[in-house]
Amino acid sequence: MSRIGGKSPASLSGALRRQQPAAPTWSPARLASVLQRWRSRDGEASPLLHVAANFVAAAEARRAPRRATARAAREGRLRFGLYAQYFAVGVVYGGLPSTMYGFFLGYLNVEAYVYATASTIVALPWSFKFLFGAVNDCVPIGGERRRPYIVLGWVVCALSLWCLAATPLPEPYWCVGDGAYVTEIATARGVKAAEPCNPAAADAGAPFAFWMMVASFGYCVSDVAADGLTVTLARRESPERRGHTQTSVYLVRSVGNIAAVAFVGLAMNGWMYNGSFDRGLSLNGVAAAFAAVATAMVPVSFCYVREPRAEPRALPVEATPNLTARVEATVTFSQYRRSVWSLLRSKAMFYCVLYQFLTPLVGSIFTTAGPEVKQEWAGVKALQNATFSLVGLVLFTFGLLLVKRRLLHKSWRCMVLVTSVFLNVVDMPFSFCTIYGVVRNQYFYLGEAVLTEIPAAINFVVSTFVIVEMADGGDEGIVYGLLTTTYNIGTPFAQAISNQLFGLFTPSLSLRDNYVEDSTRFRDVVALSFVVSYGFTFLSCLTLPLLPDQKAEAQERKATWERRDRYAWFSVILLPGDRRRAGLRAGARRAPPPR
Repeated sequence: MSRIGGKSPASLSGALRRQQPAAPTWSPARLASVLQRWRSRDGEASPLLHVAANFVAAAEARRAPRRATARAAREGRLRFGLYAQYFAVGVVYGGLPSTMYGFFLGYLNVEAYVYATASTIVALPWSFKFLFGAVNDCVPIGGERRRPYIVLGWVVCALSLWCLAATPLPEPYWCVGDGAYVTEIATARGVKAAEPCNPAAADAGAPFAFWMMVASFGYCVSDVAADGLTVTLARRESPERRGHTQTSVYLVRSVGNIAAVAFVGLAMNGWMYNGSFDRGLSLNGVAAAFAAVATAMVPVSFCYVREPRAEPRALPVEATPNLTARVEATVTFSQYRRSVWSLLRSKAMFYCVLYQFLTPLVGSIFTTAGPEVKQEWAGVKALQNATFSLVGLVLFTFGLLLVKRRLLHKSWRCMVLVTSVFLNVVDMPFSFCTIYGVVRNQYFYLGEAVLTEIPAAINFVVSTFVIVEMADGGDEGIVYGLLTTTYNIGTPFAQAISNQLFGLFTPSLSLRDNYVEDSTRFRDVVALSFVVSYGFTFLSCLTLPLLPDQKAEAQERKATWERRDRYAWFSVILLPGDRRRAGLRAGARRAPPPR
């Protein structure tokens, strides 16, 4: 019996058993692969080969229908499990921030920068996505890289939400009079802010922000593992269809957002949370509802999430005599580290990291006056805020669908430029009319959020397409985590700059009494802060040359651009350095969705 690449058929059989121990050692496909390499001593095909080939062909023809059915069933389970993850993530990550407006600003009456800081703390785990991705890429649990982490993430999320539901609420900040808060009193000199009944409430938000942050940590771990599955499936798509999987999962996540925002808007619309209903659920009740969703995801993830089987590997016998290395399925941390380092050395990857970091860093510098203008001058109530958010999410979903069906092959740079300019041009009249008292109506002010959701969706999903192009087989988690982490780090860092920059404005943009007095000079200061904010957003468009124009250019950059150690070192140093800086107190603006 001949030897193959220095290995006997017995050695080949052993290597195949080590690669897939659960599969039959000599299935027809493997038998065909081995028999095709058997040759007689004079180089002619053995007669046994022709007989075996006919046998294998007949066996494969009989098994083909069953294989197709089983493959369809596996794909169906995989899709259901994946979509369930994104729906649940949409519910929790969309629902928790929706509770913060009524609870922190209405019930506790914290200052604007404190509200923004709490929002940043809750979103902080998204800045560690690259670390979570690296762990589930190269530290499998029970032979699986995704499902165990998804399950563990939902366990942590569920436990923290149950703890949030059990945390007792303090007494509200304002005095209660006739089914409403007493926030203003009339004096001989005009209207001024009333005295609170429980000033300590403004300092009581820490435990609630903490449990929200831990819940975010849990579903972020699950989300990163689901992102790895998404990239794996997306890389299997043809270039013409690539992008469908990403837009589909974000569509499902938006549906979860819609459900959560609708629930919070109706259930948490009591007057105690700056709402208009006489009664409603407390923060504890809403947290319990979200905890039930997270708890249900534990068995769903365990039963329905399946990692796709590895694609069949060719065994090029002539390429190397080391047969074991060719069929080895396990990746050690050292091998993984070298692979990731090679990826980070690429100038193409370096440009993507810079784009993902600099764009939100510059473009998200926004005035800290936003929440107070919304609450004090526009008079936005909780129900109307939730209703318009709900409509906006529906339009956001429509924007994702538009990208999926019409814009997959359009210029990424052009779409980002057009949508960024459009978002801010549309925002201007709504903001300035509210600031100068031309129209101070909550429906008018919230109309801007509805008009900008479609371009916001386009801008959001386009910046994620490059992630699939940068990933190689086996490093999906770290690539998705690295690029989304750099984006998520840029946003709180921008908020920290916002807090420092707009804290220099006088009169103070964070002091509620200035909005109650509503002087002409203070209106000019608020308007100037918005002008500065728009200027930073337009300035962020200068980063567009860092973004590839489309898939073909992304692949060309990846294949032809140089590789240097300095690119990798910059990316590695960037992440921990900016996590420290992101710990500064943050400003306030409508933050873009986490990646």
